[in-house]
Amino acid sequence: MNRAVRFGWLSAVLSLLLVVWGCGGGRGSTAGGETPAGDGERIVVLSPAAAVMLRDLGLADRIVGKHDYDMVLPDSIPAVGHQEAIDYEALLRVEPTLIIVEWGSRPLPPRLTELAASHGWAIKRITLLTLDDIARTVDDLAIMLGAVDLTGGEEARPPGMGTPRDLHVLPRFTDPGERLEQPLPSARLARAWSRRGDGFGDLGGVLLLAATDPPGALGPGSFHQQILERIGGVPAITEGSPWMELDVEDIARLAPSGIVLIAPRGRGQRAEPIGRAEIERRLGRIATLDIPAVREGRLGLIDDPLSLLPSTSMARFADELAAILEGWREP
Repeated sequence: MNRAVRFGWLSAVLSLLLVVWGCGGGRGSTAGGETPAGDGERIVVLSPAAAVMLRDLGLADRIVGKHDYDMVLPDSIPAVGHQEAIDYEALLRVEPTLIIVEWGSRPLPPRLTELAASHGWAIKRITLLTLDDIARTVDDLAIMLGAVDLTGGEEARPPGMGTPRDLHVLPRFTDPGERLEQPLPSARLARAWSRRGDGFGDLGGVLLLAATDPPGALGPGSFHQQILERIGGVPAITEGSPWMELDVEDIARLAPSGIVLIAPRGRGQRAEPIGRAEIERRLGRIATLDIPAVREGRLGLIDDPLSLLPSTSMARFADELAAILEGWREP
């Protein structure tokens, strides 16, 4: 998957999130000093996805500045801009010690690196393009910020390993509990993203939609299709890009056996049971097609507010998707 296609897909997903919420690199590199760790951190997190990770790690109380379009942190934490417009005055006011930023492969803004160097800020760059990127990043943050117990002892450390801070090079998904007193956060993600029983191949192809007018599908390379495949499902789309704009005729030709609409509810809205009639209303013309998904009533909805965000929230998405697929097997 080339970089331009991936960037286009991520931009499309971010646009969807911003509409729903109504505004209402090298992996692991640092700049501006040695990567610090410990309870004394003052963190600015210029990534909505990283903010979710820090919250899930129990580190939200160390955050002093957030992304303009943050989705989970309290209003009391000041916003300090976003990737296209950092508010440097606000950044200076919150006096961070560590800035976590999702910036892709672009060079960091010169002004940011200058301020980091002059004020002794560390900058942690993260890249989130795959599920494994999510797992590695949450582990790295947990280790760097002391959110996991690294008291496994010298004998538990792999040969040549230095200090606990170096443990970010441990291989993932190999039962990290064998080396540490406490499993790394990726262990939970690995469980959520693993095959469920014998899988769901008997259900046929499943179409994942994130928009209906026009239809927008989450296709090969997307976090969501990766999860569908890992839990044992079969995607209705096997060739294409992470984000694919379709029309109703395309869906008729695909003839999926099931359709899951991913439509995050707005911030502050309570989760409520949604029946088939409401799902069909949201699908519009798609729900009138003569296709197996409609005939068999295999229509699902995931409206978790974080269901399009590439973060630890993807574990909950996997559980919800698996529950929908299991439900389709029931009479």
